[in-house]
Amino acid sequence: MARRSYIFTGPPGSADLLTSVIEAALGLAVIREPGCDPYIRADPVAVYISRHDFDDGDIDGPGGNPIALRTGYPHLADVRDTERNNQRQQETAARIFSAINADGRLNAVYVDDMQHVVEMTEAGLKRPS
Repeated sequence: MARRSYIFTGPPGSADLLTSVIEAALGLAVIREPGCDPYIRADPVAVYISRHDFDDGDIDGPGGNPIALRTGYPHLADVRDTERNNQRQQETAARIFSAINADGRLNAVYVDDMQHVVEMTEAGLKRPS
């Protein structure tokens, strides 16, 4: 099974902002098809933007505290490399996370395969990557 790179973002109601930051970071427009979540194809990488079904506490932050994924970070950018090149997938996810961090308006948690938090940022705090 392929590893997944997830970027959870919030606050609630910020899906359009997330979409615009991702579009700017990748230089591509989101594709919207009836009945499908919005996505970007940057072959062979795809980024799906949606709400998610993870619960608060499904993963712990770097300090060991549970992260409120459902309530605090309801939006998800799911980054997938269709050729299963994990390095390229992670590079794309890191690029998106860096753009979110530089923009400074979203809270974000970058998670590798729902196993560990790679990086976190809070709205209003621009941190160097």
